[in-house]
Amino acid sequence: MLKKVSLFALVFLFVFTLAVPIQAEAAQNVLGQEQLVLLQKSNKMYHNGTLYTATQPVTELKGTTYVSARSLAERLGGKIVYDKVAKEYVLTTEKNVLRYAIGKSSYNVNGAVQPFTGAPYNLKGTLMIPLRTLLQPQGITMKVNKAEKKITLAWTFKIAPVATFTVSPKVIYANETQVIYTNQASSSTPIVDERWEGNLSMFDQPGMYTVTHWVQDSDGVWSEPYSVTLEVLQPNLPPVAKFVTNKTSYLMGEPIEYTDLSSDEENAITSTSWTNKEQGFFEPGPQTISLKVTDKHGASNEYSLSIMIEDQELYSKQDFGMLFTPPGERFSINGSSVLNYDVIPYSLTEYGQQTLLRSNSPERIVNEGVYYTDSASGNVRLMSHNVNNRLNNVRMYIVATNETNQEATVQTQRVGIGGPALYVSATGKSSISKYLTSRMNPVMNDITTIPAGESRLILKQLSDLKISPDRVLTMMADVSTSGPIKFSYVIIDDGKDVLSELPLLPYLEPDGIHIRGTFEKADRTINLTQPVGAQPGRMVFGDKVVDTRLTTIDKHTGATIYNEGNYGVVYVVKLFNVQPNTLIALNPRGGHYGGAFLVNNNVVLTTNNSFLANNGEAGVLYRTGSSSEAVTIVFSPASGSNLPINLLFMPMPEKKS
Repeated sequence: MLKKVSLFALVFLFVFTLAVPIQAEAAQNVLGQEQLVLLQKSNKMYHNGTLYTATQPVTELKGTTYVSARSLAERLGGKIVYDKVAKEYVLTTEKNVLRYAIGKSSYNVNGAVQPFTGAPYNLKGTLMIPLRTLLQPQGITMKVNKAEKKITLAWTFKIAPVATFTVSPKVIYANETQVIYTNQASSSTPIVDERWEGNLSMFDQPGMYTVTHWVQDSDGVWSEPYSVTLEVLQPNLPPVAKFVTNKTSYLMGEPIEYTDLSSDEENAITSTSWTNKEQGFFEPGPQTISLKVTDKHGASNEYSLSIMIEDQELYSKQDFGMLFTPPGERFSINGSSVLNYDVIPYSLTEYGQQTLLRSNSPERIVNEGVYYTDSASGNVRLMSHNVNNRLNNVRMYIVATNETNQEATVQTQRVGIGGPALYVSATGKSSISKYLTSRMNPVMNDITTIPAGESRLILKQLSDLKISPDRVLTMMADVSTSGPIKFSYVIIDDGKDVLSELPLLPYLEPDGIHIRGTFEKADRTINLTQPVGAQPGRMVFGDKVVDTRLTTIDKHTGATIYNEGNYGVVYVVKLFNVQPNTLIALNPRGGHYGGAFLVNNNVVLTTNNSFLANNGEAGVLYRTGSSSEAVTIVFSPASGSNLPINLLFMPMPEKKS
């Protein structure tokens, strides 16, 4: 073997060689081949594209080309020493031993004398030898380019096999995991043998283990050892599910306290699932509660506990829910009795000159096109709610076009996007929740500059979403502009360039069922100074009577358009005097409702893990303490949910010991 070169080095040298003009033909510098370029009367040498300097230049005497023995030996991966006894220079490579004597035209190759024209000589302390003496012993080919005065030497070398392998799985447990070794050895010639050390299919003790692999090719060459160190862990023990209650026997409607005592040796419990875990029970008899915990490895454990419910009532079901249901959860209520609550009158103040562009018609995405477009300036709210009924993925884009003769900007301040998801109630709730969260921390540096007469995309977080078939996407965002901007809601198939497609897209007509339009004064505030909560009361929203609808004029037909449900309208309800021990809850009156409310700067969902199914349920928003309080509630009707809704103010029953 002449010289060992790694595969990485070969690839690097090959690429580098192509970039050096002095090289010989690139085809010669291939995997498994070395190339050395010599220049006549020059000490420059290019070995696989890298420049080296010989101790003396290439010299020609009486038709024989001479080179520096030491410099050539180094390029061949060998060395040269002087034998004082024999008075010979010994050039040794991995393949050969060559002996030269000054002034002697023959030389010795591996013990055999070989005649040759030309004799070695000493040039300023450098042994110069005939170049051709190296060719045959070393298997070197030579090509001479007289015009360029260039000599190209090439020789192949042996690539040793490489004994790589992989181990799976990544996490190994003693006496538990079946270990798989995947042989990934490589060789330029067939592999005929291999050897392993430590490659157990299962390890019986935890600890660190080294697995080593060797392979041998058909030329009899063994690879260097390739080793992988494995960490074998203690067998995974499943987590331990455990909980206690504060008592073993309860009255009907008595609160139950649960304490989760589950544990895991790795502290890696990833899911907790309860069965029959109620805050209180309302039927006498035994009740069994179960807890199942699962760790990150999928191991699980379950624990059950039985308690007794006595045939005596502490609280009714509705009183219990009013007192103990946490915010974001629901309790049962007599829906018909809510209609007997006093309707709390209020007056609306429209403020902020917020312009709402609502795009909800056509609601079902069937065709590519512009779903709505209009111009607005100042404070603008963009709202959309659509379901993909195409057979392929689509994306929605908001294109902002500056139709003026001067530069304009669009600043995105608040964004709430729900989905894409399967259920409309989920996307509507998620969108409003995220929008309300962003109201507390509006973005101030998301500014898009639009040159005069040009278009730009805004709301990148919207267009980044791919909407699969049958999936729903809901969006509400607040932006501000420095001048008039035309906003276009565009939906096209995934993979297309929206700005290129826009001039070719049709403007889609509304579906005649859902609402779209541009509505002014889309922010409403209510300042309620009178006390609430001393007796049951309700505020009505989305009923078309107490809470009037926004209106606009259809530019195409001249007809009046009503914003049914006032979706996209933001209500700020300021309650300056909520009585002590008052429950504020949401009661849906038109069907199911899944939304979000910002209550004293805390986002409360209705509900955390589901929605309010009907008017027989109420979602807890807030409870006042032992003194009157001021409460501010901010909300917008949730897309995909039904209206009207009632805000309930309910005096809570006294707590019993």
